[in-house]
Amino acid sequence: MIGLPTPSPLTEPFWSGAADRQLVRQVCDDCGTNLFTPRIACPACQSEGLTWQRSDGLGTVYSHSVVHRSPTGDRDVPYVVAIVDLDEGWHLMTNIVGCDPAEVHIGQRVTVAWEDRDGRRLPVFTPTPNVDLHHGEGAPA
Repeated sequence: MIGLPTPSPLTEPFWSGAADRQLVRQVCDDCGTNLFTPRIACPACQSEGLTWQRSDGLGTVYSHSVVHRSPTGDRDVPYVVAIVDLDEGWHLMTNIVGCDPAEVHIGQRVTVAWEDRDGRRLPVFTPTPNVDLHHGEGAPA
């Protein structure tokens, strides 16, 4: 069975934030680059001055796939795996929940939600009502 990653000293702030329903990411103190996954230095300027900051949890579906056959058999199918482009300028691989998987599309606006799984709280995303970059503001999804 594929399990959740084990928190490390580098990733602990992310998991602590998630436990408190706060989506956080690293931001470079020197150049302002938003980072995810956690790193010890900024890939843009090599600074080690990184600070964990809270995200608003608003973003856009950048890419997605509907899974019809769970690789482990422990998840209900179908489900959506997606890369969400957060408004602050970073990406997160996650699940889109709270809608028909067939309705998820690139450009769809989404908002962070939380799901408890295997003893840990995970950020997932739900469609943001009446906002859709692919079809236009206020357009039906």
